[in-house]
Amino acid sequence: MTAVRTVGRILSAMLCRCLVALLVWTSAAVAEPSVIRVADPESVGMSSERLRRVETWLDGMVERREAAGFVSLVARRGKVVHHRATGTRGMSVSEAMPLDALFDVASMTKPLTAVAALMLYEEGRISLSDPVAAHLPEFGDRQVAARRGKPVPARREMRVRHLFTHTSGVNDPRSRAETYAFPTMALYMKDFVQLPLQAEPGTRWIYGDSLDVLGYLIERVSGQGLDSFLQQRLLGPLGIADTHYWPPEAKQSRRAMLVVNGEDDPTRVSREPPEAGEAKTFVAGASGLHTTAADYWRFCQMLLNGGEFRGTRLLGPRSVTLMSEDHLEEGTAYRAGLGFGLGVAVVLDRAGSGLPYSPGSYYWGGSQGTVFWIDPAEELVGVLMVQVRPARGLYLRERFAALVYSAIVD
Repeated sequence: MTAVRTVGRILSAMLCRCLVALLVWTSAAVAEPSVIRVADPESVGMSSERLRRVETWLDGMVERREAAGFVSLVARRGKVVHHRATGTRGMSVSEAMPLDALFDVASMTKPLTAVAALMLYEEGRISLSDPVAAHLPEFGDRQVAARRGKPVPARREMRVRHLFTHTSGVNDPRSRAETYAFPTMALYMKDFVQLPLQAEPGTRWIYGDSLDVLGYLIERVSGQGLDSFLQQRLLGPLGIADTHYWPPEAKQSRRAMLVVNGEDDPTRVSREPPEAGEAKTFVAGASGLHTTAADYWRFCQMLLNGGEFRGTRLLGPRSVTLMSEDHLEEGTAYRAGLGFGLGVAVVLDRAGSGLPYSPGSYYWGGSQGTVFWIDPAEELVGVLMVQVRPARGLYLRERFAALVYSAIVD
């Protein structure tokens, strides 16, 4: 009997170890670390020597104090071949920029909102042709600002596709910090819907607020908060663990500081009032996500793979193709050589755009200098993270792209 009990204890201990191992494996599969394995560039037709020019360029900007620090990532044919941190977390700190630093990606939130809406589209819960008022009745019977006098009734109906393409006509002249003064998106929308449209829906590209309305529409249709929907349907399935609207206290030491006109803004008052940071209740479709370069690559790689990442499918391939096609109506322009898809800019003509991306590539960026692009023809993803304002004069997108494409040698 003693021998039987001993064998039983041994088997029980072995079973416990197996269960622990299984839990650890499952946890790792659901939430992968932000530090990822980097492959040899030559294995995917890129030059290590030429790719090091990215490091030289970023190191130079840090030395000239044009920015505090960066995290850059390049992937081709499904392999990450460059993933590097440069500089420090802020201008006034000596702590090195960590590879898994968290960045406020601002408008790079918009493509995730667009993908979330496409999930509802694939389920038949919305269509691109739906009137927005069919889901958000308060957006019916809109007024359009006139050049002189009072606003006039809109002649065209606002459609869901107009929210994806920034052609809904909505526009809020207030700053993002003023927007974040509202406790919740629902309360903001009650105020926002009172503003007249600045153009007839579908006729003019007006950047920004359309994706806030799309995010709010996702909440109404799904019955979930946008942050909960993204976590359950997008971030969790992708194994993304470091992407948050309001990063938890345990991760604050990894946040890259926002640098404004050469000075650190550690409390982020230029972006949001302190009350918003304390409440952590304002969640928007147009901006607000904080993430790492590695996490954002996983999102991009899923799209490049046609909606699938490491065995998990989030979108069908045809929906990804639809997302990356030009949806602007005839006579509605974005920029030379570029069209606009569902939440992303689309390259139509490389020479006209002034960018080295292949035709059919799609991209976007954030107001703090963050950029990404996806090039299906080259099977290429680029992600650059930084926190600096103003970023426009640094030409980060153009220079980063030129250096990466120069490293392709096959």
